[in-house]
Amino acid sequence: MKPVTRQLALLLSGLAIVAGINATVWRYERAMTSGEMVLLRLAPVDPRSLMQGDYMRLNYEIARELASSSARDKGHDPLVIRLNAHQVASLVADGKPDQLASDERLLQVHQSDRQWQIGPDAYFFEEGTGDQYQVARYGEFRLQGDGKTLLVGLRDEAYQPVGKGRTRW
Repeated sequence: MKPVTRQLALLLSGLAIVAGINATVWRYERAMTSGEMVLLRLAPVDPRSLMQGDYMRLNYEIARELASSSARDKGHDPLVIRLNAHQVASLVADGKPDQLASDERLLQVHQSDRQWQIGPDAYFFEEGTGDQYQVARYGEFRLQGDGKTLLVGLRDEAYQPVGKGRTRW
């Protein structure tokens, strides 16, 4: 390969990588600004491993409901959730994804190794600030129309933000 051709190939590869990174950042920014706020109640996690360094392990009540339910045999279809006045989601057991009521939304879930994945299983925060996150009771998500979510923060029992929320990437 000629040096000029190699340099052009490297330049084009670099531009493609930068474009891909920018597209990903744009997608997350869009999700954070246009997504509907939804709160998912956190389920207790083994207290001996709740706080490890600078992150908190997360689990969700809806995931536990799914694990104990024999109704869900597909691990990738969207669920139907219902939002209350505080935007807290609850599972609609007999929900129909193609016939949503005004207070119902879709929520993408995935099953892997018999565990339900709804959102991330850890929330990272600044070192030394772990004590303030012990009051967290909800994961704050931005929900897109197709049911995909983005975790943006944690909320306490009174629905107030815990710690510093992330408003932008």
